[in-house]
This record gives sequence, C-alpha cells and structure tokens, in this order.
Amino acid sequence: MLRSYTKHGWRDHIASLKRQASAGNVSAMRDLGLNLFEGIQDRRGRSLIRRNPTMAVTWFRRAARHGDLTAAGSLGYAYDVGLGAQRNVDQAIRWYRRATKLGNATAASNLATVYRDTGNPRLAFQWWKRSAGMGNGDAAGYCQQYAIGTRKDVAGAQRMFRRAIASRNISQYGREEAMYHLAVQFIDEGRLRLARPLLKQACADDDFPEAKSLLKQIKTQSTCVPCRCKRHINKALRGHATCPLHPR
Repeated sequence: MLRSYTKHGWRDHIASLKRQASAGNVSAMRDLGLNLFEGIQDRRGRSLIRRNPTMAVTWFRRAARHGDLTAAGSLGYAYDVGLGAQRNVDQAIRWYRRATKLGNATAASNLATVYRDTGNPRLAFQWWKRSAGMGNGDAAGYCQQYAIGTRKDVAGAQRMFRRAIASRNISQYGREEAMYHLAVQFIDEGRLRLARPLLKQACADDDFPEAKSLLKQIKTQSTCVPCRCKRHINKALRGHATCPLHPR
C-alpha cells in the first residue's frame, strides 16, 4: 500500500506521522524514524522522501525510551555505523542490549558483530547464540563448527544450522548461508548425498557463488575444496574460519 504512494502521498504520510509522533504516539515515532533514516525511493531510484538520519535518530531515541524494540535496535545501529549520530561503540552496545532485552533478535546478532570486530570472539559467540535462540541467524552454528569463541561442537553446529533453516525469523540470505555451512559439514563427513540438495537450494537464485562452485565440484566428482569463510564478509575482517581458498 505505502509503496504505491505518489511523492505527494508520501509527503502527506510523513506529515501525518509527524503529527502523531508529536502527540506521543510511539509507533509513529518509530515509523517516522525508519522512513527518514535512509529515505524513500521509488522503483526507479528517484527520491520520494529525502533521507534525514539525524532527525531519524531523534525519533528513534524518543521511541526507544518508551520501550519500542525496533527503535532501540535502530538507535544502536545508528551509533554502530555513525549514521545520524557520531559513531559510539559504547552507545551502540547499550542500545543493542536494551533492544535484545525487549525481544529484538537482530540487535543481539548486531551486538555479536560488534564484539567480533573488537576482537572478543567469546562474547560474540554468546550473543550469536542468544540471537539463534530467538530464531535469528546461523552464526552461532558457524562458531561451533570451527571453534570460534567456543569449543568445536559438530553436533551442536548441525542443530543450530537446522534451526536457522527452519526459522521464520531469519532472512533468506541467512537461511542460504546456514544451508551452505551445513552442506560443508556433510562434505567433511563424506556425506555428499546430503550436501547436494542443500547447495542447490542455497544457490537457487544464483547469488551464492561459493555454493554454486561447490555444487559443480560434487557434480564433476572433483576433490571438494569449499570456501569456509562467512558469506560476503570482507575476508580481512575477524571471525572467519581458516580457509584454504582465502589464507590470511
């Protein structure tokens, strides 16, 4: 419905949200912040609502103080990346923690990433595990698969990957990554028959070259040499397993 708005319609919608937010409507505060944080574009990329991340952060803060879990997570993200506010890792951690306490699984995963990037894999694993327990993400399984911040636990990793694949609270991107790393685990165990359908699903929309390459290796009966890195993350960042294709 909203995406069908004209530019004029979007302006009326934003004006309505501002009136409601100013009157104390917490949902309107959150929605106004979300619309302003990155702006709104039509299908051709033309601006319908100009982005204003600084104002968005103001509304996120107001909504978060009233206990809105999405606003709290968005405020943490703003401090995390320095968009709309000066980058502040302590504030990012504070708001991610609060958002997680309110039930925001994405905030727990983002907090784990903060700890990963600051060189604390143990804490990163604990927050990824918490996020997984809330139905979001595959990163805890990856840590157990390769002993990153925790002991190696192949059976535990499989459970985490299967849970992620079946979850309703995970992106398709995350589901595909869980399929891929579960398939890699099966390949390590010599169970190619179980790996093949997972890889097919992971690369079904042709945006996962590592899965596509591994599936080709299986089909041609080549020696399988999988990429063991996290998907689409800069290979120079912390948190990757040792990978024969991308030595660091």
